[in-house]
Amino acid sequence: MMQQERNLTQDKIIDFVSWQLNVPTTNIFPSSNLSADLNLDPFDKMLLIAELESRLNVYLTPEEADNIETIQDVSRFFNQHAA
Repeated sequence: MMQQERNLTQDKIIDFVSWQLNVPTTNIFPSSNLSADLNLDPFDKMLLIAELESRLNVYLTPEEADNIETIQDVSRFFNQHAA
């Protein structure tokens, strides 16, 4: 069940990123790099993480947010805090 919950959260994150960046979900993968693949600068990355924190009611430390590079990282950090 935990793996299924993680996948749902990852799917939610991909859906949200797709909506927020106006990028088709078919172009966003767990391995997608926020800066290289999705063209987010550090400020945009911070805004995206802040919006996800607000929507999911899960908050990361500044160090954790700094270590997020990919969609998979986003999912992993948010799942760790949601548990």
